[in-house]
Amino acid sequence: MQTENTPRHIAIIPDGNRRWAKEKGLSTYEGHQQGIETFRSVLNRAADRGVQFVSMWGMSIDNFKKRDPREIAGLLKLFHTKFTELQTDKDIHDRKIKIQVLGRWKEIFPKPVRSAIEGAIAATANYDSYTCTFLLAYNGTDEMVQAVQQIVNEEGPDTEVTPKMIKERLLTRDLPSVDLLIRTGGEPHNSAGFMMWDVADAQLFFTETLWPAFSPEDLDNAVEEYAGRERRRGK
Repeated sequence: MQTENTPRHIAIIPDGNRRWAKEKGLSTYEGHQQGIETFRSVLNRAADRGVQFVSMWGMSIDNFKKRDPREIAGLLKLFHTKFTELQTDKDIHDRKIKIQVLGRWKEIFPKPVRSAIEGAIAATANYDSYTCTFLLAYNGTDEMVQAVQQIVNEEGPDTEVTPKMIKERLLTRDLPSVDLLIRTGGEPHNSAGFMMWDVADAQLFFTETLWPAFSPEDLDNAVEEYAGRERRRGK
């Protein structure tokens, strides 16, 4: 159950699928496959702890354009399979988790993958207990540029821009600010401006653990460390 010190919104940069697979003598595809299973267990634990919003970076625009086409084909195959499964997933429906997907996936993913994603969104559209957001074909800089351009187009170049105006035009407009950002894989930095507006005041949790090896207990540790931190919020 949620307590005063439970983060309302956790965002995750799940780094390490390929390195984990290499260490295990497995294919990159198998690394991504295990990474998705890890997320499912972590999402369930987060909901059971009372975390209302979990946002997961699944693929950047650069990933889609620049990585080996065989790896991208494997990821798209996994997205098709897993989003189809989510449509009837017992854990999702028992916990009433709403699925939403942000990014340019509608523009660049093949139709069968888009249809699977849309099916998962539709199957959970009426849920409001928890929200799971996947960011696919997403780039935070791209999101911010789109928002600013929209303000210019709608309000004119001489408009005094406010934070509210920016937030209302972000892809994440319906999400609260991120409380805790978790990055696995031992590289303590953000990437491609991931949710740059929403993580501005987030607590950061970095771990050496590669994402496929990240467990529900590791999530517990991150949440408990968050609860023990002093947050001054500018004071």
